[in-house]
Amino acid sequence: MAEYHEAIQLAQKLVQIPSENPTGNEDSCSRFVENWFSGLENVKVTTQMVEPGRTNVIAKYKSGSQNLAPLVIIGHMDTVPVEGTWSKDPFGGEIENGKLYGRGSCDMKSGLASAMVTLKEVSQKEVKLKRDLFVIASIDEEGPYMKGSVALVEEGLIPENAHLIATEPTNLTLSTVHKGTIWYEINIQGKSAHGGNAHLGADAGHAAAEVITRLKKQVNNLPYNHEIFGRPAISVGIIQGGQKTNMVTGSVRIELDFRLVPPMTKEEANDIVREAVKQGCREVTGTSAEVKHYGWERPPLESSPDTPLIQATEKGYMEVMGEDIKNSGFPAYTDVSMIGLKTGNRNLIVFGPGHLDQAHAIDEFVDIQQIEQCTNVLFKVVQN
Repeated sequence: MAEYHEAIQLAQKLVQIPSENPTGNEDSCSRFVENWFSGLENVKVTTQMVEPGRTNVIAKYKSGSQNLAPLVIIGHMDTVPVEGTWSKDPFGGEIENGKLYGRGSCDMKSGLASAMVTLKEVSQKEVKLKRDLFVIASIDEEGPYMKGSVALVEEGLIPENAHLIATEPTNLTLSTVHKGTIWYEINIQGKSAHGGNAHLGADAGHAAAEVITRLKKQVNNLPYNHEIFGRPAISVGIIQGGQKTNMVTGSVRIELDFRLVPPMTKEEANDIVREAVKQGCREVTGTSAEVKHYGWERPPLESSPDTPLIQATEKGYMEVMGEDIKNSGFPAYTDVSMIGLKTGNRNLIVFGPGHLDQAHAIDEFVDIQQIEQCTNVLFKVVQN
């Protein structure tokens, strides 16, 4: 049997620990990570209970200097649930043809493993770092409220001036911009009636169709076309309504996913949704609607072009890979962008193993070579 790099072996072990969100929790995984960190020399390990059975794990390696902002590398332990029919065991951690398979292998237990082994190498070699190094394993990144990263901010466990890296799957590219994400819940009220006397009702299904049509048209007509992300998009995630074929629909519930590109603002997105809802209901007499947010309002977020993280990552990548790193954007929010949203900190990037196309996919996998390469690059980055 091949002897794999330690980060690959660790990623395999992490995949074998189910931590689905919301159908399970991260308790077993966080206890494993805490025990693993506790075996390292010169590393202080603390935990933060966010909810029962849901605990952030924080490992800190002190530098000889307190003059520079600390470096914080964050990886989340939770995964989306297993759905569909897999050809691999979702929690088997199988390695085949250079790929590690399993739920969370790409998003993002491979990135978490790379960060953990980077810390271990620093500890074992007693590297004299220029700044304190934190490696944090967080909970609930896949949830609408990202409770793990929010709790870190609210309890002041991350210094406000910290430099932040999320080791999410970027295919080992350097991501310095996050696409905005806002989720909406729209509840449309009408009036039920017998289908034979439809004129006595108010068709909430019809109003829902008018709302969705207007939203799609308005978003398609927006003038934005980002150099990385392209155009903004809105998609319908859930539609629920109606009781019976021969009844006018009395109510409809819709969940929407709005992806914003720079320089869009959350205020602009909110205005678009509210106006489309108002116009759609005007088309169907007797209907009305309520618009609510589902989760945080997350506008597009860009890293500071002056953050030292960019140069450090470019340098570390060149030293390991022998070529310039490619730039990219991340089409969703990460723990570091949520921290940046809450604090105003823009010293943040995303860099990690795995292609985002595999995230949340059936037979999810990551190329194991990228796990090793990411670990080697991070070891260079933390020393800059």
